[in-house]
Amino acid sequence: MTTPSSPQQPNTLGNASLALGIVSMALVFGIGLCALTGVAQNWIQLVGTPLFICGGSSAFLGFLGAALGLAGLFGRNRPRATAIIGLLLGLSGVCMFLAVLSNVG
Repeated sequence: MTTPSSPQQPNTLGNASLALGIVSMALVFGIGLCALTGVAQNWIQLVGTPLFICGGSSAFLGFLGAALGLAGLFGRNRPRATAIIGLLLGLSGVCMFLAVLSNVG
């Protein structure tokens, strides 16, 4: 006879990681697109510093999302799918920021 397993609890760290990863990717993409357009149209000198600050802050959200996703992987009896996706999206936001920064600089 098998005993029923206990129901899985929600992974709050994974959910927070997923939300931060999505926000980071969206913001870094939009800010990076503006920065690359500014380089192509030669107006990046006017708005380079605010774009860098906003992009860096968005990349930091991705770093926080990746850290929360990593922490969400180690919970017991919790689903890990949101933590994995949040970890990947957070790291993608940071990598996208670095790629845009290398193209602009």
